[in-house]
Amino acid sequence: MTERIGQILLQKNTVDAQSMERMLSLQQQNDDLGLPHERVGELLLNKCGLKEFDVYSALSEQFALPFTQKIDDKLCRDIIQELSADFFKELPCLPLEHRNDTLVIALCDPIDLDTILDVQAQSGLCVETCLCCPSVLEKAREKLFEQKSFLSQSAGRLSREQEQLGQFDDSLSVEEIKKRTESEPVVKMASLIFDEALALNASDIHIEPTQENAVIRYRVDGLLTAHMETPRAMYVPLTSRIKIMADLDIAEKRVPQDGRIRYAHRGEQFDFRVSTLPTHYGEKTVIRILKHDIELLELSRLGVPKEEYEKLAELIEKPQGIIFVTGPTGSGKSSTLFGCLNRIKTKAINITTIENPIEYKIDGINQVQINEKAGVTFATTLRSILRQDPDVILIGEIRDRETAEIAIQSAQTGHLVLSTLHTNDALSAITRLRDLGIPGFLISSSLIGILAQRLVRVLCPHCKQQGELSSEMRQRWNMMLSNMELPPFYSPRGCDECHGRGYKGRSGIFELAVVNDVAREMISANQTEGNIRKYFREIGMNTMIQNGLEKIRSGQTSPDELLRVVMVEDILGLKQSAIEKQKEIL
Repeated sequence: MTERIGQILLQKNTVDAQSMERMLSLQQQNDDLGLPHERVGELLLNKCGLKEFDVYSALSEQFALPFTQKIDDKLCRDIIQELSADFFKELPCLPLEHRNDTLVIALCDPIDLDTILDVQAQSGLCVETCLCCPSVLEKAREKLFEQKSFLSQSAGRLSREQEQLGQFDDSLSVEEIKKRTESEPVVKMASLIFDEALALNASDIHIEPTQENAVIRYRVDGLLTAHMETPRAMYVPLTSRIKIMADLDIAEKRVPQDGRIRYAHRGEQFDFRVSTLPTHYGEKTVIRILKHDIELLELSRLGVPKEEYEKLAELIEKPQGIIFVTGPTGSGKSSTLFGCLNRIKTKAINITTIENPIEYKIDGINQVQINEKAGVTFATTLRSILRQDPDVILIGEIRDRETAEIAIQSAQTGHLVLSTLHTNDALSAITRLRDLGIPGFLISSSLIGILAQRLVRVLCPHCKQQGELSSEMRQRWNMMLSNMELPPFYSPRGCDECHGRGYKGRSGIFELAVVNDVAREMISANQTEGNIRKYFREIGMNTMIQNGLEKIRSGQTSPDELLRVVMVEDILGLKQSAIEKQKEIL
């Protein structure tokens, strides 16, 4: 087989006999040394500088296969849609032609039987092959799978197919609506939107109606980005389709509704939390994507600095007391709390959670879903749980005085309590509890620690580049964090690995206040938040901004990200701290 391609190339005068002999000798030497086997064609390309076209056209003659120089305008997009884009994203081939029960695919390796069998098994068709150069295949793949372009083209085709099926309006009966939503274009559109969200690792899907159409947006790494538009002819049945999947009332469009979808994607199970809301132009649908991956809940994977991690690990081993995790909505508080539970769940203890809704399902933990319409509130459930002999209690959120009082009492009577508060930093949690009417002496006797956090996007390791301090960046930094020196940093660029965003994933920035005896006395004496904050600075508590600077210095995130997530109150507090410190020096 090797000699034949050599003979073909020699006959075409593409290579001389001396070069061919040298490559055959090199191939034998590498094989004798146990190195990875290289084909003669690869050696000729890499060592002798032959052109791709010459080698692969000769390869097509060797195997008596058709050869094509251009494939991007020959692709069979219907098959790509039918078998899913993700399927072809991972295979080194693309479909060219579908006729009767035969599918023609383009690939570069004529003996790649695994790929041929995969396509045959997935499609149920007889597969024929056509050879092309690797650069031609890669160029076609880049053009085809350009994220927004491919999604928009697919959505446009499905929308046109749906329009041909007839008008979808309020005059239709419920049974007719259900029948229409089972049409092939609507089902494929829902799958397309869901699959693309999962491929992007999005946390939320937004389907927002406008006067003429609907906009599909994904929240990726905390930011919402528009990805495509769909006409009303598709939007209305699509919304009904999602409501049916979530077991909602498709005839009711005047009130908000909530439901859940269990969605399987490539062997993994996902929970979609669906929320509909009536707006001026129709129902807006938001879908929260929950992945029950236990690896996501490892405390060591959340980005907590080593010193704070060791202190937090020590706190959650205590037999009683209350620990708060604070931050705005979407700052990763639930992940941190469940990371704590995941660490201690193997101990011989009874762990019970009260959640609204249940976001992570973990074996070995008793999880209770709040249902306020049925009278199952945080406070009533907490009272019932105390009769279930718990060791550790997680309360999803403390919103009112009643829940706060029961939580504090539980922490005082031999239970470890974990919960969240919406405050800007760690020490503001004390003021929040006071605002809820909890006396200082009760807070001081139960509180053992407060962790505040935000989420920053992580720079893509494949494309981040050394950042340059522009005049605009210098001005923004000096305006917001003039008392902090900006360290050398990296900035985002964008590549295929991060879908051109420059960032891939998120990590937390944290500050941890461990309540000691001195702090307890200050809280009990109702000292001001400013005095308590001053004390924690004196004993060396690191702030979220300081943690963010460390992540900038280590190349994990960028200055833009830190400025984006840090709130104005944090900055004012930091500046006030710097002023007070300066006064002390003077």
